[in-house]
Amino acid sequence: MRDRLRTLVAGALHVLGLRLPAAWRLRPSGHYWWLLPPAMALSVVRDRLGVELPANFYLDGIQSDALAALLTLAAASLMARLAGQRVLGWSLAVHASSMGLWLSAAAIGLWQVLADNGWRSSKVDMLVMMALCLWWLLAWTRLLLNMIPTWRWWRAAPAAMLAAGLTLAPPLIVDAPRYWYPDYTETYSDDSDAQAPPERKVPGSAEQLMYRQPALVQAALEGLQPGIPGQTDAWLLAFGGDGNEDVFRNEVEYAESLFAKRFGTEGRTIGLLNHPDTTASTPLASLSNLKLALAGLATRMDPKEDLLILFLTSHGSKDHQLYVDMQPLPLDWISPQALRAALDDAGIQWRVVIVSACYSGGFIDALGGPMALVMTAARADRPSFGCGADSEITYFGRAFLVDALNQTRALPAAFELAREGVATREAAEDFEASDPQISLGALIAPRLQRWSEQLPHAAPLPFVPAVPKTRCERDDETCP
Repeated sequence: MRDRLRTLVAGALHVLGLRLPAAWRLRPSGHYWWLLPPAMALSVVRDRLGVELPANFYLDGIQSDALAALLTLAAASLMARLAGQRVLGWSLAVHASSMGLWLSAAAIGLWQVLADNGWRSSKVDMLVMMALCLWWLLAWTRLLLNMIPTWRWWRAAPAAMLAAGLTLAPPLIVDAPRYWYPDYTETYSDDSDAQAPPERKVPGSAEQLMYRQPALVQAALEGLQPGIPGQTDAWLLAFGGDGNEDVFRNEVEYAESLFAKRFGTEGRTIGLLNHPDTTASTPLASLSNLKLALAGLATRMDPKEDLLILFLTSHGSKDHQLYVDMQPLPLDWISPQALRAALDDAGIQWRVVIVSACYSGGFIDALGGPMALVMTAARADRPSFGCGADSEITYFGRAFLVDALNQTRALPAAFELAREGVATREAAEDFEASDPQISLGALIAPRLQRWSEQLPHAAPLPFVPAVPKTRCERDDETCP
């Protein structure tokens, strides 16, 4: 037991950048296997803390731990070979595993402190991840200096970079399996602005409906009018993800009418919508249909001139997934990475993406770029408000679509108006600020300005919900 404690203390010394006693350098190979169970336990804890929704446990995470163990062995063997001391291979692996335990424990504690104090954001997460990677590199450098006294820092540092890269790159590049995954069947998110409504199912045969989807998308594409050569034209793709609430249908259909009348997208609009009353004529809002629609639009747009306006409205989860549901169809939720891949695969360059959902600020980093304007209803760690079975339009939808875009056709200016309007309403109702986010690319900014200036005059468009709601009169505020 004393020897095992020395192995643990040795890992801490490497992580802290301290010198290792010479007698502790060689470690029994059996300690490597002894360190695996606590490493797996830390992985289970880390994965559970990373999922704030109700979650289900799976053994898939063993694959990630097995990969990490193999990479550690490979890096240790490579370092021993470079040093010409293959006998050090197992000892290096043991020390590296011990370092990993301490650094994992420190990372878990740091993430939890940030989460408890509300300091988590995509930028903070990126900075913390970079700091942890740098810490791992420095720990490997100290490990090599401790284990191979003949090496100086100018030799240990490049070798440490190689070892750190070998152990870090594959898990960071590949979406590694985890032990815990959100239980999407129970709820959207802990702090969602609305509880999950009763599920509404598609009328008729769900199988036939799925079979018709490619034809529905193709028909929508064939109905589009061509753009005008030599002029920047805007093309709208509106996406309403949740078929259980009318509010998202209201926003999609109003956005289609608004952009057609005031922003020149008449005849160049496609709507994807999950709603039981529109399945006969409108393609479903699914990731597959989104990809088909984007690919079809790309063949009709002028990639050098034209703009895509992509409006998505639905619920959102804390791990930045856009909720997509039309029961009983098995539809995939949409991640920021999946949405970026769909846009990139289509080859559409000039992009305006509007994501109206809780925690939608998590889409900013993945979708932003010099040729993109991205606007979201909330920041990455905040819900937005106004959806639900008794709502006609969300807070952000009203502030941006109805109020701001009827005042100005400069999209960045409209966003600022909407952000002020949302903040005022949330403060009046004593809600935590959703804090809508924007990312305006340097190249698209002047193009948007020129495009908005060329638009002909158009009167404001009143908001008339496709599915109006009857206001609740009872004290419990539930509608009959």
